[in-house]
Amino acid sequence: SPIKQRVLRQSQPRNHIPTPTIQQQPATPVKQSKYASLNNHQMAQIDGIPVTYILEKLHQLGTRYFGDKSTAFAELHVEGINKPFWVHEEYLVLQSLFFREVFENVSSGDVITIKLPSPETFEPLLEFLYSGDADKWYDTLTVENYHDVWKNIEYLGLGPAAQA
Repeated sequence: SPIKQRVLRQSQPRNHIPTPTIQQQPATPVKQSKYASLNNHQMAQIDGIPVTYILEKLHQLGTRYFGDKSTAFAELHVEGINKPFWVHEEYLVLQSLFFREVFENVSSGDVITIKLPSPETFEPLLEFLYSGDADKWYDTLTVENYHDVWKNIEYLGLGPAAQA
């Protein structure tokens, strides 16, 4: 097996010439997340383009792609909802920590089934992720469903736009 070598300098008195020691450790391959570059949302870039700019452009096209089976990456089923959602990877992974993890192991055309704390409040939230239209989404919030919506926001690991 490959050996990873790390040179460590021991602390010695000032007038002593340090002798490097080599500590050998087996190399452990670390699987890099395909979405690792998105972890720092404020500074995230894809191919040198800020994620905030990409999201702005995606939101401009969101109403065209929301629910569009012909361009969807995957079919999403939510337990408790009796219809599929046709989803696009870019819209979900750029805005949701939960979907970043889910899409690590999803290929184009796959069927995904998830369980949410509040399935009945999911569709307007999904539409918001596509359109970025906060006013339209806020219009769906009520005193009765606010806590259920918030549970989904936290569960899905949504960014600052959804938490505002």
